[in-house]
Amino acid sequence: MANRSAYSVMEMIVVLAIIGILMTLLLPAVMSSRKRSVEMECKNNLHQLNLSIADFAETNKRLPARVSEGLVGGWTIEILPFIDQKNLMDRVTPGIPVRSAPDFLLKQPRVFRCPVRATIDGPVAGQMDLSGYVLAPLDRRDSYSVLDSPLGVKFPWASGGEMKFDDVIRQAGPHDGGFFSASGFQNGVNFVKSVKDAP
Repeated sequence: MANRSAYSVMEMIVVLAIIGILMTLLLPAVMSSRKRSVEMECKNNLHQLNLSIADFAETNKRLPARVSEGLVGGWTIEILPFIDQKNLMDRVTPGIPVRSAPDFLLKQPRVFRCPVRATIDGPVAGQMDLSGYVLAPLDRRDSYSVLDSPLGVKFPWASGGEMKFDDVIRQAGPHDGGFFSASGFQNGVNFVKSVKDAP
């Protein structure tokens, strides 16, 4: 009887079927791991922003000032020294129109970029990056939350987007419809469900 040096068609089909089954089982695990990694980056950003806003408030005895819509300024600019971006802060002219902002302001520091939101919005050449996060101060501006920016809201990052907390959660968020949120002067990041579909 001669020795075989090749596989039969049936053996190849069985091997390919096994590989196909393994890939089918592995793909959801890889996707789930990727999603958790992206969510962890977003949570870390929120945690860093929360600490930076709290440091600003402790140093200045106030929350960052609100800026008029369409102008450069607000919380995202005022906290730059507290996220190791003092050199960028020194180059910024608060109060100029966003549409006249210099090119170095078009790209935001990474900490302001929610990776999920950035994937949804995508970059637009020649335009300022959209902010992945919004500040939600209390009415008396003695405390705040910082949350993911709602999908329907588009703030240029350097204009310090602010909204009321209830207005944020009435809209769809980037994380399965909800939002990650960090409450001022407290540790931790929480998930907040959107109430937009609530009666």
